[in-house]
Amino acid sequence: MKKTAISIILIFITMTTFAQNIPNSITVNGEHEYVIKPEFEAKMILSLANVYYDAPGMTLPDLKSTYLNNLEKAGISKSSISEDELAYAIMGYDKEGTVIKLKTKSTEEMKKFLNVRGLGVTKSDANLSYVLSNEEMANYTKLAYEDAKAKATAMAEKIGRKVGKALYITNSNSNETVESIYYATEINNRKYNISVSFELL
Repeated sequence: MKKTAISIILIFITMTTFAQNIPNSITVNGEHEYVIKPEFEAKMILSLANVYYDAPGMTLPDLKSTYLNNLEKAGISKSSISEDELAYAIMGYDKEGTVIKLKTKSTEEMKKFLNVRGLGVTKSDANLSYVLSNEEMANYTKLAYEDAKAKATAMAEKIGRKVGKALYITNSNSNETVESIYYATEINNRKYNISVSFELL
């Protein structure tokens, strides 16, 4: 019992000492809004499993030929389209099929692709991706830091204090980002967020 009590006392003293060595601080989130130029990727599943009746000549090559012709008529560039048979195999359909994939930086081409219909065709998924350079990340961090400092300064003034040096900066932003696209997804604007702890004087 004595050993346990002594251990608890030592832990309490250590924690108290540690807490006393940490200066008073204020932690705020800094934010900077920036514009991206994303690359889009969308996939369409072309499968005999999506055809709910049998008809003479209803084969996968027939479905594919008709769908590709529809894409061409819609003005979809052939260089933007590829086929991903492995992706289809992973999905586990019990009939023949494939995945037709589009990659483009054009929002108009993306819209056209998503709007083209075809027998046996269903939408799989759509996403956007973008990459930030190290220089961009450094600039956005600086701007987000300035926003954080302005917020911290305003808050500190309300309680009669001043903001000192930055103690900690937490930045969880990534260089490369891939996001699924939904009906309400913002395409071009993103927010760069950091968390900063400032010393309170």
